[in-house]
Amino acid sequence: MKRRSLPVCLTCGLLGAALAGAVAYGQGDLSLTVREAAGVLEISRGPQKLLVYAFARDQFKPYVKELYSLKGDHVLRDAPADHLHHHGLMFAIRVNGVNFWEERNEPGHEKSVKLLSHSTSKDAQGRAQAAFSQLIHWVMDKDKALANTAPAALLLERRTITLTVDDAQQEVSLRWHADFEVGRGAQKVTLTGASYNGLGLRLPQAFDHVARHQNSEGASYSAEQRGDVTTAKWSAVSHPVEGRDLMIALFGSPANQGDTRFFTMLNDFAYLAVTQNLEKTPLAYSTGDPFSLDYLLAVYPEKKSVEFLNQRYQTWLRK
Repeated sequence: MKRRSLPVCLTCGLLGAALAGAVAYGQGDLSLTVREAAGVLEISRGPQKLLVYAFARDQFKPYVKELYSLKGDHVLRDAPADHLHHHGLMFAIRVNGVNFWEERNEPGHEKSVKLLSHSTSKDAQGRAQAAFSQLIHWVMDKDKALANTAPAALLLERRTITLTVDDAQQEVSLRWHADFEVGRGAQKVTLTGASYNGLGLRLPQAFDHVARHQNSEGASYSAEQRGDVTTAKWSAVSHPVEGRDLMIALFGSPANQGDTRFFTMLNDFAYLAVTQNLEKTPLAYSTGDPFSLDYLLAVYPEKKSVEFLNQRYQTWLRK
């Protein structure tokens, strides 16, 4: 399989062009465009936009701002009026008591440092794929404006996002993999959070109050659905759109530390998140203790069965 990976650094002539505008890279079916000055990365197939990643340095955190099904359904909401800190698909928790989720009262900042690499390719099955990696420093509010945030970082994160298109299954999948280590700003960190803190997405407004949540264990949900927490391998949510179902499924790897939990809501709005159960079981790490997280999000412009999603989970784990 031929693969081209282009490292991104301030000394590369190619990135110098990117700083002035957009630079596109592509092989096969997908193209990847970087607008470094604007802090935007976009993945498309022909004229169809599939993903937009926002990573400007003045943001509270980098996140997936837009994500689409193969039929053009946009499955994320960014900064809705009722919760301005809900940003598309985002990852945030509390570190040493610093709140990286809500954006108030001296919040933490996930500072974008640089893109490390990006590429387009085909996977082993010949499916179109695009990937990029990013270095992120997790810092306290008082350190957000530092020119060099490395000495103040509580956590160092290398985030890798891989988008794959499977036409046979009508699937757009997004793998979110993150490698962490304790930064120089702390010799030890304790990870905590609310029941919804982790990797979460604000669902389309049409899903509010009426979408259907389901999970790998067949566990039931409360009548109110104002914040259920479920132990499962995966959780999915679906709702009819233009005469067909739109489904989003979220999978958690058993290799992740902590206990995989899924937070789901329909009222007052629809939300889906996967967590490590940090609300009840905090995790502690010291300098020299690396840890990783691995999640998969899949989007389908049609309904998929429980059996299909169970098999999809197993297929993902075998890779």
